[in-house]
Amino acid sequence: MKHLLYLKDLNQETINQILDTADNFLDHNNQPIGSEDLLKDKTIANLFFEPSTRTRSSFQIAARKLGADVINIDEEHSSRAKGETLIDTLKTLEAMGVNYFIIRNKHSGVFHDLLEHIENRSRLINAGESNISHPTQGLLDLVTIRRHKKDFHTVKAVILGDLAHSRVARSLTEGLEKMNTGEIILVSPKDYEPDMTLFKGARYTDNIESALRNADVVVTLRVQKERMENETQFIDLSQYYKDYGLTSKRLELCKKDAIVMHPGPMNRGVEIETIVADGPQSVITEQVTNGIATRMAILSIIEKSAG
Repeated sequence: MKHLLYLKDLNQETINQILDTADNFLDHNNQPIGSEDLLKDKTIANLFFEPSTRTRSSFQIAARKLGADVINIDEEHSSRAKGETLIDTLKTLEAMGVNYFIIRNKHSGVFHDLLEHIENRSRLINAGESNISHPTQGLLDLVTIRRHKKDFHTVKAVILGDLAHSRVARSLTEGLEKMNTGEIILVSPKDYEPDMTLFKGARYTDNIESALRNADVVVTLRVQKERMENETQFIDLSQYYKDYGLTSKRLELCKKDAIVMHPGPMNRGVEIETIVADGPQSVITEQVTNGIATRMAILSIIEKSAG
């Protein structure tokens, strides 16, 4: 694996390699035993052109644990604000000796263009592309699910929320399908129904109660107002919570050992009730911890493949 652009490009063997490597790091409290200097003398650039807390911070922590130098660049404080193209930004950083580019971009279709222009020694990781993909989030979610539900084949997974604008839903569905998950159900109001041609292996419903019945995994998603083109797409959030919020009452429809997930950031009282987000079935904080291990695993595998 030379780059990580889309989860759908990975085969099951590579996904399992990432999950196994992440598990190993987690079993050692996210310490890179034997890999402390794997990225020594490497420089990683975090280029985030959309807001991020979890992804950028966890990539920075993961890279430093593996011995890399890390620089953080955002659009406001870079020459991108002066009209420089992303390709020219990368070429400038390559000239400074940067080896890895971890990029979040609000526009779709950028990564294949970048591959045509970067040097052969450079490595590219997608940290979130528009509403198209978020492969590292999808992978850390697979890590989290597997640590609680050992066999994907028997899992009923429900992804609930603003599916029309969610890159997380896209990538997680791709990963669940690759792992031959038993059942993948997508749930949203009709206003946020996704293009199901993009969600191979899943089925859609707007009936939240039927979807949640006997679920093993529930992933809730926030309403992404920033991706809505006009106010006609907005919905009443209090009504959304009433109709589609994951409440403790609705959680009772799931299996007693079901886990509750959320990629963050959460809007409590909109897509999820606080008592559920902080309850015993929630693994939301665990997802954040697993994110560091998963991104360490991705960096490790890419570096070893390059070597």
